[in-house]
Amino acid sequence: MMKSIFIFLFLVVGIFAELKAQDDEEYYKPPTKRLDVRNNAYPNLNRKEMSLYMGLEGGFKLNYASLSNTIGNLVNSQNNNDFAWGVSVGYNLDNRWAVETGYLKNPVYFIQSIASGRGVPFTYRIGATLHTIPVRFKYKVANLDGITKSAALYIGGGVLLNTNAKEKLIYTRTFTGVSGSPAKRDTIRLTSDSYITKKMTAAFEVQTELQGRIANGFYISLFGRMNIGQSGGLRSDVVYTQNSNKIDGATQSLRGISYNFGLLLRIDLARGYKYLSKVE
Repeated sequence: MMKSIFIFLFLVVGIFAELKAQDDEEYYKPPTKRLDVRNNAYPNLNRKEMSLYMGLEGGFKLNYASLSNTIGNLVNSQNNNDFAWGVSVGYNLDNRWAVETGYLKNPVYFIQSIASGRGVPFTYRIGATLHTIPVRFKYKVANLDGITKSAALYIGGGVLLNTNAKEKLIYTRTFTGVSGSPAKRDTIRLTSDSYITKKMTAAFEVQTELQGRIANGFYISLFGRMNIGQSGGLRSDVVYTQNSNKIDGATQSLRGISYNFGLLLRIDLARGYKYLSKVE
């Protein structure tokens, strides 16, 4: 009797294990290609998905500067990197074209250092934060995931309009000392005056963006942008005088090309469809 019970239990366990193996095999079935719902209601119309979205971005802005003269190694120039952020709203058509605008906190700074007699130079961060309105477009050039289409590569371009880029003095500093023999002292002076100019009013932008879909209506992107404007939008004029007579001078300028790298989060606010006729 006990032997029959053990044989019965063994058979039950074996059958259960076989069914479980079949379930697991079905569970790990490879995903099939994603298919959109067919447009059965309007077969003569070409349906395009469209959406209104909002974006939030943050990253680093890389600014570059040039110096015309070191005035005997009295003056030196350094590039500057800053955190930049922005918000945007846009319109997307068929996950292929997009246009957007918004607001960018756009830092434009360089570093100026003045030699001192103590071995450690005086270092100053000179510039301003621009309030920028971007107007840009994006175009999808490739799907990087052929099955689910959840990752894509975009390129784009646009213009940056800097609303507070007016001609103004933003920084001034004077260094004074004496030189020569005790019997006849010479007064030496180094003056640095820095300006924002109207050359900062607008700039062009080109970009590339790697976008991935996290969930329906929610995307995350890595972007790289190059801003192309006029050089000298931020300028510092340095003058070296001795007894009020100009001996030498230099100009430190912000270069016209800068770079921006960062992360973008995008969420769809509203989604729908646009129908275009297939019949001409």
